[in-house]
Amino acid sequence: MSSRSLTNPRPLTIWAATCYMILIVAGPIGLMYMPEQIVAAGDATQTALNLRTNMGVFNIGLTAQIVIVVTEIVLTALLYVLLKPTSQTTALMATFARLAMTIVMAINLIPLLMMAEAASGATYLAAFTPTQLDGLVLFFFQFHNAGTVTWQLLFAVHMLLLGILVFRSGYLPRFIGLALVIGSPSYAFDSFGQIFGLMDVSAFSLTTNILLGVSAVGELGLAIWLLLKGVNLEKWRQKSST
Repeated sequence: MSSRSLTNPRPLTIWAATCYMILIVAGPIGLMYMPEQIVAAGDATQTALNLRTNMGVFNIGLTAQIVIVVTEIVLTALLYVLLKPTSQTTALMATFARLAMTIVMAINLIPLLMMAEAASGATYLAAFTPTQLDGLVLFFFQFHNAGTVTWQLLFAVHMLLLGILVFRSGYLPRFIGLALVIGSPSYAFDSFGQIFGLMDVSAFSLTTNILLGVSAVGELGLAIWLLLKGVNLEKWRQKSST
């Protein structure tokens, strides 16, 4: 990293905002659209049929998830550099939480590859009956979903720490930090809701969705602010010099 980047973080804020924009596009495709088109809840046969007839959609979703993992690595480093002037210790904790999340997301690609392989019709799979193969397809997706539940818990920790850093920074808007802090439990709530079946409880589901909305405001707000405004350069330099 050049000394210019250290004294003027504007290039870093643009790159961070670009990463956020990539995630805003790739996230819904890989994490929502693709599973919605492929998976029929509780129906292994229909899920396997959907996968075989929509392999293009599956590959697009898988590619989107790979893009997410790579982008997360870059964004994690950028956020650390931008926010460590506020508190290096808190910035490190936020970085480790997001990096741990990214590692889980990377490992979580494996069940998707196994899911596709089970539906591929490869000759060696003749040892399994069609019903068994259909069951494996859904099983691998459920395994992938368990990984999603895990990384969401780690992301909730990161969001809380990120919000604290933004709120305390002085060179980024406090309302964005507040939105991130308030919205941070949403991902943990969503995970616990799936683990314990709480999403069927209307009050719990409503609370989770409201918090997810608040977190989306915080993340999108941070992305837009970094892209259009960057940081308050004078205050950032003051924090960096202390």
